[in-house]
Amino acid sequence: QGSTMGRFLVVLLAIIGLAAATGGASAVEWQRYENPAFGYAIDLPLGLFTGSSNGDKGLTLVENDGRGQIDVYGAINVQGMSPRAFERELSRADRIRDITYARRGASWFVISGYYRRENDESDDLIFYAKFMFSRDGRLLAAFEASYPRADKRRFDAIIERMEDSLTRPDDTAEP
Repeated sequence: QGSTMGRFLVVLLAIIGLAAATGGASAVEWQRYENPAFGYAIDLPLGLFTGSSNGDKGLTLVENDGRGQIDVYGAINVQGMSPRAFERELSRADRIRDITYARRGASWFVISGYYRRENDESDDLIFYAKFMFSRDGRLLAAFEASYPRADKRRFDAIIERMEDSLTRPDDTAEP
């Protein structure tokens, strides 16, 4: 009976540990963020992050107990680049070490891989970025997330919700 009880406790602790590891995203409280200056919206995870405003462009969320960071912003496409040209330019950034995933549509793109954050020499940071362009291509809305490789599973659900909820900027916005 002692060994059966021991196995039961090991299984119970494993289930609790798995729930804690995967429950991060489901335990997150979500709030819709709407940016009137650029006319985009996105769902944001609250509770696990502390936010700070970037003026009328967006905001930065920093994980309370970790190295995860999420930047949400709008911008004017000053050079009038297509999404594909913008993706090529972004992929050449000094801090990007390796791109492991890329997808694109006519007015959006996603890239992900590994990079080094400013003032962080860690070699294990994953980045994920999604950019959406207004119909006329004049504006863009984006979010970029970076987090340690060890947190990938927890961040995947957060990224998925944000990626699905990001809307394109409004052509009529006047930032």
